[in-house]
Amino acid sequence: MTLASGLTAHLEAAAVEALPADRDSLHYEPPPVAFRWESRQRVDLLTAAWNGGTNARERHAVLARVASERGLPQAVIESAASVLARFDDSHQRLPTDEIERALDEFDVGESNTHLSLDEKAQLDRDGYVNLGRLLDEPTVTRMHERYDDAIAREGGSAGHEVSQTRGIGRMSGTVVKAINHDGLLDVLFTHPRLLAVTRHVLGSQFRLSSTNYHCPLPGYGQQALHADFGWGIDSRPQVVNAVWMLDDFTLENGPTRVVPGSHRSGTHPNGSPFNDGERDPYLPVPGEVYITGKAGSLMVYNAHLWHSGTQNRSTSLRRAQHVFFTRATNPTQQDMLAAIDAGVHRRLSTPHRAILDIPAP
Repeated sequence: MTLASGLTAHLEAAAVEALPADRDSLHYEPPPVAFRWESRQRVDLLTAAWNGGTNARERHAVLARVASERGLPQAVIESAASVLARFDDSHQRLPTDEIERALDEFDVGESNTHLSLDEKAQLDRDGYVNLGRLLDEPTVTRMHERYDDAIAREGGSAGHEVSQTRGIGRMSGTVVKAINHDGLLDVLFTHPRLLAVTRHVLGSQFRLSSTNYHCPLPGYGQQALHADFGWGIDSRPQVVNAVWMLDDFTLENGPTRVVPGSHRSGTHPNGSPFNDGERDPYLPVPGEVYITGKAGSLMVYNAHLWHSGTQNRSTSLRRAQHVFFTRATNPTQQDMLAAIDAGVHRRLSTPHRAILDIPAP
């Protein structure tokens, strides 16, 4: 598929008919002020509840007490309680030793050497690490062709399982769909360097939560500053995310921006410390850093880190693959067992299935 046909295929998936003539002015649709205010209340309530208890009973008690003290609207209380309830019970399917055996198979046991001391220190301090180029050019080229063909087939429904965003071509569940029938995409969720980062942040008990292809079209891609967990965490991180750069990430084509150290703040950018009603979360913030790299590079981060995509001001696609992990007992963003293609399920090895937390077919 040529670049021109690849752009055409992405238009329908991104719900746009044409590209904007002006690629320098920001193109985004900020949420209504009322929505931001309600979101702020819910995030603050969940942050207080989660950090105020160590188990489900304690957290629900804190939620009820804080909601009463603050006189919060019933809709906010019910919404927050419903979200919190999803974490009340363990969602892990496989025995706890399955993932540890899988990590040993991928050479990511407790004593693995896939991360340097400096990389571990950067993860702890800044919340992210750019691991550089891990995929060679022929592999990246094959992935381009595979993604472009798949997004053309899915068309306007692409990404509907998790989220769709105007101006951004998205596909969900990529590593478990038929697009991965031959294992081309397996490396995206099993590379030892990726698993080593995830283990460093989350420990050995984690599983894949979702995989999402993400491609801002020229003139689109600016996101609000956010974190990939719904509220602030003051200790024990719950999620890790990774960005595989399938095109060069440059300052022009919409690289990821991060706020180093924000994962240690115990707060969330949708909560009160940042969302005061005056600040625009789409605009630059002090201290942010832009992550650039060659196609085939991998950036992994503690997903409580404040970050966002930025606008693609170039004339080309900016393809990326996101790979999102969570603690094994947490609910996942996508139900891998429900989404998996039967042929892919039969093909996967035991260690692969352990990372996905799915039993044998």
